Amino acid sequence: MSDTPAPIAEGERFDPARFFELARKIGHGRALGMEFKDSGDNWTELCLPWREELVGVPDSGLLASGAIVSLIDTASGTAIWAALGKFIPLATIDMRIDYLRPAFKGESVFARCECTKLTSRIAFTRGTAHVGDPAKPIAYSASTFMIGP
Repeated sequence: MSDTPAPIAEGERFDPARFFELARKIGHGRALGMEFKDSGDNWTELCLPWREELVGVPDSGLLASGAIVSLIDTASGTAIWAALGKFIPLATIDMRIDYLRPAFKGESVFARCECTKLTSRIAFTRGTAHVGDPAKPIAYSASTFMIGP
């Protein structure tokens, strides 16, 4: 028996925890090692544990900004699916990230993103990334996504 869960079908009722059970075992999700933390009706919180292979500049120990972008993008998309209540294809149209400081050696990054508005074809999200204290963010995000094919 395979330990890879069955894929999520388009239009299926969306369960963020089940999504991450799958996402952690394939492709990009497996490479980055993101973890599901919590979710609500229109938000999701994920974690990117610090690992040596995610460091941007080897001598610094600072987490690469691209890994943080991926974490925020994934948390944003997952928040949209939670708001929609189903899995449907999404495409990131625009993502703005305002970095306030880097993630230092050994610091895991958490991203909590919420879907703030849904239209028939566009979803809007905002988010905060931090290293354990949401009151001390390392970045803010604002994004738009296209819904559906």
